Amino acid sequence: MEGPLRRKTLLKEGRKPAYKSTPGKKVSIVGWMVQLPDDPEHPDIFQLNNPDKGNVYKFQTGSRFHAILWHKHLDDACKSNRPQYASIPFIVFLPPPKPKKYVF
Repeated sequence: MEGPLRRKTLLKEGRKPAYKSTPGKKVSIVGWMVQLPDDPEHPDIFQLNNPDKGNVYKFQTGSRFHAILWHKHLDDACKSNRPQYASIPFIVFLPPPKPKKYVF
């Protein structure tokens, strides 16, 4: 499943993270937990938690429907325990896209 998401790191190893200008890495999410908060003000939010390191990531999808889809697929990936390296589910954190400049 692919699509644009907004992400905000809430906790990194149990602490608030320092600012990084160009974040980007691959991380295995096997054993992580996905939460779909029941927040009426932000219905398009889900969280991805790494209980081993205390990392918490918040994602914004744009709609409740897409948040539920992401939650379902990531929950399946987190619960998988396939031993082959090539099939381990990964999530890739890339820097946000640069804003487009419009000329009027």
